[in-house]
Amino acid sequence: MPGSYSPQRKQTHHGVTTLSLFTASVIIAGYSYVAAYRQLPALQPTVAVTGLQATAGSPRITWPSGSQSAVSIVGSKILETHGKQQSVPIASAAKVITALVVLDKKPLKLGESGPTLTLTDKDVVLYNAYLAVQGSIVPVLAGETITESQMIEALMLPSANNLADSLAIWVYGSLPAYSAAANKYVAHLGLRDTHIGSDASGFSPTTTSTAHDLVILGSHAMQIPALRAIAAESSTSGIPLAGHVDNVNSLLGTHNIIGLKTGNTEQAGGVYLSASTSNLADKPVTIVTAVVGAPTLYAALQTSLPLIDSAQANFTPARVIAQSAVVGEYDLPWGGVVTATASNDLTSHVWAGSRATAVVSLKPIDIHAPAGQIVGSATDSAGNHTDIILQHSPTPPSIWWRLQHPF
Repeated sequence: MPGSYSPQRKQTHHGVTTLSLFTASVIIAGYSYVAAYRQLPALQPTVAVTGLQATAGSPRITWPSGSQSAVSIVGSKILETHGKQQSVPIASAAKVITALVVLDKKPLKLGESGPTLTLTDKDVVLYNAYLAVQGSIVPVLAGETITESQMIEALMLPSANNLADSLAIWVYGSLPAYSAAANKYVAHLGLRDTHIGSDASGFSPTTTSTAHDLVILGSHAMQIPALRAIAAESSTSGIPLAGHVDNVNSLLGTHNIIGLKTGNTEQAGGVYLSASTSNLADKPVTIVTAVVGAPTLYAALQTSLPLIDSAQANFTPARVIAQSAVVGEYDLPWGGVVTATASNDLTSHVWAGSRATAVVSLKPIDIHAPAGQIVGSATDSAGNHTDIILQHSPTPPSIWWRLQHPF
């Protein structure tokens, strides 16, 4: 009846209440446990210095007077010039272009002889033509066999005009076809002031260039192992009919010079394209210099020496990162920052007047990472590096923060 007491109904209500409280307690306890002890995600570097740089003094180059000149470092963007860069005849320095264009179509690996050519009466005609004008030559006979590497030796060492033309004709079919291919080759390199004229020897004044363009061509030549090795030969007895011949590069082997090519004609005056080496933080670098338009070959050689010596000495240390410098940091979601610092100085030995650069790379870290842990590195363009370490361990989050951030 209404209003009557029902023990069974009250007991059921009490049981439900008890069960609900127990369930809630379990949920709260589980939530608290998970929130308090769950593994937090790795901390990501939120600020990382991705590029660092320092200027390395001012260049100290001893430039020749009265002629245009240039210097470059093989494998780098460093290229400096002096004097008006005007396209002028380059004489036998053009043979570097001949070697590059021939090897572009018929490449040689280091030590390879390459295919063999049988010379004909046409090659004898070329020999006689250069003999008549007192050009540099190597004797030839119809029916003589000669390899590609021997012909490159002939044009690079004794500077044989006749075999430069013979080689170009053999590879490209004719001198006009060679000239077209060579002009296309230099245009592809972006050398707008270089033009290959009517021969492959450079004897004709129609082949012109600048010191700027020549050091670029020389840099390419020194990156071809077979050509680099030939240019470094002081002499050879391997050219048929020539006997023992010396390299016309009379400075080879002095002042760390390992190549490349001399040139001189009445129209060109003296030209000297050189390659030399220098040690940069115990790593060898190749320096290419060019002097164009000197009064004589002797003048080109002599004025090149101060240029070469100063270029070899024109490297200086530049500190890109100082020890303990902050290069990155990790933001803690619960507040605070952990900084990452350089473990040591990072010093680059670079061309004076250029910028030394380095790139910093940082890794994520665990919240329990200890102070001093290596978390990345800073590396310069030469491959030198220093470790990046944590300045201190991350401060752990509070229980209250964990309870507020369970996921």
